[in-house]
Amino acid sequence: MIEPPGHWDGFKQLFIDHWDGFKQVNPRYHTRYGDALVEKMLNGANADRMGYIEYRCQHCGEGTHRVAMTCKSSCCLRGAKVYVDDWVSQVMSQD
Repeated sequence: MIEPPGHWDGFKQLFIDHWDGFKQVNPRYHTRYGDALVEKMLNGANADRMGYIEYRCQHCGEGTHRVAMTCKSSCCLRGAKVYVDDWVSQVMSQD
């Protein structure tokens, strides 16, 4: 599995360290929905928690590669891209 860049760990660490304090200052975010989005984001790119696809090389059949599923959380830098791409596809198909 490809490791996320170091700055990604820093982004997640902000939520780990400050999410509870943020909710105290901003009570409108103190919801089960908000907590679920943050939890999904924190677990994203973790193959053991989010699931994965496993494949082998088509040419030689050697080696196993695992690709972690994305969280698709709207508060995740990586997952939000999938979220936005899906939304754009829906909007474009309404023409």
